[in-house]
Amino acid sequence: MFDMKKLRKFSNRGYFSLKQCLEHGVSRYALRNLEESEEIRKVGYGLYAFSDIVEDEFFIPQVLSDKIVYSNATALYLTGYSDLIPEKYTVTVPKGHHSKKMWRDFLVRQVPAEILDQGVQEVKSPYGNPLKVYCIERTLCELLHSRKDFDKERYIPALQRYMSSRNRKIWLISDYAQMFNVEEKIRPYMEVLI
Repeated sequence: MFDMKKLRKFSNRGYFSLKQCLEHGVSRYALRNLEESEEIRKVGYGLYAFSDIVEDEFFIPQVLSDKIVYSNATALYLTGYSDLIPEKYTVTVPKGHHSKKMWRDFLVRQVPAEILDQGVQEVKSPYGNPLKVYCIERTLCELLHSRKDFDKERYIPALQRYMSSRNRKIWLISDYAQMFNVEEKIRPYMEVLI
């Protein structure tokens, strides 16, 4: 009988990778037996979860790669500035980060590594797991920067909700507008709402 406490010690909120298992002396054979006895299940490439864990579609990609940050329409949804769930989630990764599965499953944006972590905040997934997502100020500026991702039906209500919020930081929007070179694009929206 396999000691499940060993797996629980190094799992990340009930998720663990094949690599972690091998590093901690858990064999592929033991994993296969646990899977057959339905104590664990495979939830992604090289990723497992305990059977009592509800699969969190937002958390699993970030368990597989710590370089993923949710952005654009997905960030609007996760930060509460949009009620519309995106058809395909948008993630931002550093330039050169490749994963065929990621490109198939997500809308992937690549940015220079030095700006990847600017404006990252932690929010809770619908299942309570921690997620890395861009702050609303960066998200609003990035959406204007990337015309192909721009959706007025999401953008205008999100900007209105932000501008009516007590937590708005106009100076921070100005900083990100400058970073993404969208000062002229965002100004008309801001003037109307201020």
